[in-house]
Order: sequence, then structure tokens, then C-alpha cells
Amino acid sequence: MRKFYVALVGVLLVMTVFITTASAHEGQSIDLFLTDNGTEEIFTTQATTVAEFFEIEEIKINPLDVISHDLQMPITQGMHIEINRSFPVYVRLDGGLIIERFEARPDSILSMFVNDLRIATGKDYFFDRTAWHKRLSPREVIELSTVRRETAQEYEDIPFEREYVEVFTLHIGQEEIVSLGVLGKQLANYNIMFVAGEEYSRTLMGREIISEPVTEIVHIGAALPPNHARAANGEVFSYARSLTMEATAYTLSFECTGRHPGHPLFGVTASGMMAQVGVVAVDTNVIPFHTRLYIEGYGFAIAGDRGGAIRGDKVDLFFDTRDEVRQFGRRHIQVWILDEI
Repeated sequence: MRKFYVALVGVLLVMTVFITTASAHEGQSIDLFLTDNGTEEIFTTQATTVAEFFEIEEIKINPLDVISHDLQMPITQGMHIEINRSFPVYVRLDGGLIIERFEARPDSILSMFVNDLRIATGKDYFFDRTAWHKRLSPREVIELSTVRRETAQEYEDIPFEREYVEVFTLHIGQEEIVSLGVLGKQLANYNIMFVAGEEYSRTLMGREIISEPVTEIVHIGAALPPNHARAANGEVFSYARSLTMEATAYTLSFECTGRHPGHPLFGVTASGMMAQVGVVAVDTNVIPFHTRLYIEGYGFAIAGDRGGAIRGDKVDLFFDTRDEVRQFGRRHIQVWILDEI
């Protein structure tokens, strides 16, 4: 029991010393430094917390001011408190004449300020994204645009396709619509963004088809008109007349032309043209020089040469090699004399 009373007396002595020390501290003056928006001042205070110090010295703190210490932090000897003050900026909306005043944090960049403004006003704003990280300065005029978003439904046409069908009841180049196409209809849902009252963008959210389009059926002519024929490559040409002729083939060999490569007229035809594929020999009493031809199994050609054995309805076709000449041999073919252009 004696030990209990000794311990109790010890606790009471400690508490007495603590209370005496605390009471002495409460009445003690402490020096501290305050930097308010760049201006430094020394204070002697008996305040115990940062908040109490501001209250005693009647230093007003705005909600957007930035303070270096928590308001409930105890005051200590030589403490350095710093206040960075918010500052006024002005906002011009949609290029109008009215400028509204707002407070900005001291460390605000444009994007931070606009975000704070959105929270404070409950509205959305549009600004120049190239200035996203621009640091604000006091009394600056900031150009913003109001943003409005709407949903819209719009009816749209769905284009119809055309289906072409070849028919021999029409000549080549002729067309006839036998079944008209019908546009389809669809309902498009958009999210539309307006900036300063003008449509800035629209985002398609989806489409609902109301009616499908109907394909248009078009007949196109496949029949050749009179005095027209189709070449092997599909090209259609017009002609003045056609002949069935006996065809042979030649090349630049001595056996065919009677000239060696050293001859001054080697390779020169009777019309003065150079011998080449597409230049053929004819009887000029039947087909004059420079007449344009289409020759079955040979292609488009021009009458540019003649020969002693080429008389009447005969034609001699030029080839580059002897093998081609031998392969062609002698045969009867159709020759079309083309219309003059």
C-alpha cells in the first residue's frame, strides 16, 4: 500500500510540472516570419496555432490562397509562414463586351483555372488548347466560349445501287432504265457540341434503318449497231466495208524482200513507211495506201506496202520473225476497212 501512495505522489508531481510549464508557454511571446505575397514581415505573437495567429493579427485568408502550413499547426520559435495570394482575372465569354471577374489560384495555369470555373459555375467552357499550360497573371483577360451539348435525330437518305444488265435488244451505248431505284431511309442519332452558339462538332451515336433502298435495274445495249464490229481486245469499231481476203505473211528476210540489211532501202516499204508489225501489203487498186484496217487474227493495221504477188483480194501481213511467218502460213481471213476519222 505504501508503494501505491509513493507512485501516486510521483504522478501528481509530474502533472504539476507539465501544467506549470504549459501555462508558462501560453503566456510566452514567440518570434515568427511571415511572407505575404512576396513581402516579408517579422511578428512577435503569443498565438499557439497558425489559425490563431492569423485571427489575432487580422490577416484574412481567401479560399484560393495557398498557405505553406496547415492552419492547425502549432506555432514554433522562428517559424516561417508563407502566403501566396489568389488574384483577380477577367473572363470574356463568346467575344462579348461583358467581362466577369473571378479569382484564380496563385499557381494556376489556364487548364486548371477553367476546370475550377466549371466546378464553380456548373457550366462547360471551350478555350484555345494551344494555351493549355499557359500560366495566368493578375488582371489578365481570358477569352472563353460557352459550350452547349445537344442530342439530335435526323432522317437521312440511303443511296440505292444500280444493277446493269446487258441485253441484245439495245445497241452498244444505249441504256434503258427498266426499274427505278428507291432511296432508303434511316434515323441517325447525333451528339452535337455548340461553341459560342455555333455547331462545332457532331458525333454519330448510331443509326436505325427505317426502310431499305431498292436497287435500280438498267439495261445496257450489247448488240452491235450496223457497220460495227468488235475487236479481239473488246474494242468496238465502225467500218465502211468488209472483205474476205487471202492472207500470207512476210518479214524482213532477203527471201521476202530481196534486200540485205546493208541495202539503203532495207526495211522501207513502198509507201515510205518503215516495215513493222501493223503495216501490211495490199493491192492499192483494192485498198489504197494509208487505209486503216482491222484484220481477223492480226489486229489493227494500216495499208503501207505492196508486192508483186499481192493482187486483188490478197493481203500480206508483216511479222518480226520467220517462225511467226511459217506459223501463220496462208489462210482466208476477214478484213474490215475502217471508217475515215
